Amino acid sequence: MNVAVALTLGLLFGAGVMLTLRRDLVRMAAGSMMLTNVAILFTLSTGFGHRGEPLLSEADAQPMTDPLAQALGLTAIVIGFATSALLLALVYRMHEQHGSIDLRDMMRAELDEERAMSQEPEPPEDA
Repeated sequence: MNVAVALTLGLLFGAGVMLTLRRDLVRMAAGSMMLTNVAILFTLSTGFGHRGEPLLSEADAQPMTDPLAQALGLTAIVIGFATSALLLALVYRMHEQHGSIDLRDMMRAELDEERAMSQEPEPPEDA
């Protein structure tokens, strides 16, 4: 079971890295969200090694799962949601400003803007 979980997490992590390296901002955001979710799944998978119950009374002698991994997972979910919302808002703002979500188009627009600003004549100074 541990090998299957490790392979699944490895494949998801690889897919997230592949999406993050794309030039499309939406795919980059999706890759970032996928990496966040893989990290959460990895954290949660470390707490379920014995497959015990989450909460047991002291009288039971069965193994208990680690509640710290669950607490860290919940915290990571909240932080990941906030980060994803901010990232998607930035992608939307870039689309509105440049009219594209491709990084090559944005780079060309920025270079054209810099060239246009450097070619403008400076206003004469009044003496």
